[in-house]
Amino acid sequence: MDRRNFLRVSLFAAGAAPLPISQATAKGEVSPLHTQSDLKISWLGSATLLIQFNGFNILTDPCFGGGDQAFEMGNPNEKFDLAKGPNIIHHKRLSKTPDVQDLRINQIILSHGHEDHFDQKAQENLEKSIPFISPPHDLNRVKEAGFTQVAPLDWGESRTIKLANSAIKITAIPAYHSENPEIAKILGKGNGYYFEFDHGDWQRTVYWTGDTFGTKAVVEALEAFKQPDLMIPHMGGVGTTGPLGKISMEAEDLLPFVEKVKPMKVLPIHHSTYELYLEKISKLALKNDDNLFDMDLISEGSTLSIS
Repeated sequence: MDRRNFLRVSLFAAGAAPLPISQATAKGEVSPLHTQSDLKISWLGSATLLIQFNGFNILTDPCFGGGDQAFEMGNPNEKFDLAKGPNIIHHKRLSKTPDVQDLRINQIILSHGHEDHFDQKAQENLEKSIPFISPPHDLNRVKEAGFTQVAPLDWGESRTIKLANSAIKITAIPAYHSENPEIAKILGKGNGYYFEFDHGDWQRTVYWTGDTFGTKAVVEALEAFKQPDLMIPHMGGVGTTGPLGKISMEAEDLLPFVEKVKPMKVLPIHHSTYELYLEKISKLALKNDDNLFDMDLISEGSTLSIS
């Protein structure tokens, strides 16, 4: 089986009317409502983040489907024949869909193309001219969905977005969807990202893990960077009941990962939104009962401001 299609269905599933989401009219435009060094991160469910810096809006892993048929994808939690792949099913969203009607997006960044990270509704309805950063593995699929400004970013490569008086440097970090190398190959090569937000002497850093575990290669790649002000890990314990094994972190995986990365703060995402995610985030809260690290457990739609 083509590993690119192992969990996926067609990118051309029927969608509703386009959402009113557009890119900024001027590159690097800064809203007068934002002050300098204004960094806010809103969690919109799943792995979808709205990162706002000095008026520049980044959307990650967009997912806008809701209800019992939020998206279609293989079910990694069921028993299936690895040679044939999983059954394609509709996955249920347990929370409300993000309110994106007035959202203006300057940049989309994708960790990888599985539909719980880039669902059919987002593929169909996002404005196709929004600049898009993708792992090379998913580049053609994003283009096939109609996006016209797609740039690949491979492990170790960087891209800098220059604003009026500030900049955002984005570096692709290795992401391993499984600790089993053969399963990781089947699921495809994805990215984590290290963000550096700069405004003169002011700098903040964010490490968004993508679907990964804290493997030796990931930790070694992060050694080239300073300890992040914020680490955003993907949780959920997906796959623990299926033949792929665990393909997203549980609490027991995150604790040693955080110990090695040593972020100032941790914001767990990729939990609670879908039935697909098996481990409740309360387990991580219990594991961190002794305050081993500074953690924010925010509800979907909430915003974390970074001063």
